[in-house]
Amino acid sequence: MKYIYHLKPEPFEGTLLIPLNQMDKESSIYANHAKKYVGRESLMNEMIPLLNCKWNDVVQFSSLDPQILLNKLIEIFPDTKIKRSEYFKIPIQDVLTNHEVALFKRNPEKEKGNFKIHLDEIEFLSLKNYFEIKEVPTKTIQYWEETKMKNGNPLWFPFIPHIFVKGVVETNHCEICELKTP
Repeated sequence: MKYIYHLKPEPFEGTLLIPLNQMDKESSIYANHAKKYVGRESLMNEMIPLLNCKWNDVVQFSSLDPQILLNKLIEIFPDTKIKRSEYFKIPIQDVLTNHEVALFKRNPEKEKGNFKIHLDEIEFLSLKNYFEIKEVPTKTIQYWEETKMKNGNPLWFPFIPHIFVKGVVETNHCEICELKTP
């Protein structure tokens, strides 16, 4: 079976993963999730080709198990603090059945700060063209190493294909996994 992954929000109430643009803009939950875009605010309004919606009209998933990602991140940043200790492991066919889903592979040659999504970076997702990544990409590791040299705070998912699911995603049948530090 093929899976996609999403860090479980803290706090998480109910069973729905809701796109940021569908949240109450005055709520503390919205404010908490929006702060991850500080310095990248223009990304919040970026249009996604094929899905014809904004970046924050989708729920974003990873094709890489967050535990694999965390294990590698801790090798480079041993003092990494985990803000969210659980994640959803969702069979890809569950979201393909009820949603428009696209795979986004950011062009690694794009200059930093360019958040424009080009049509050649995105494709509709299907069971045939989806595969899970089993290792952290070299470009992600290079980014983390450069960030460490600059004493910066690393993003967790740079250069890892994103899965965009348009709309609200039900989680009541999903496996919840716990992140463990090595």
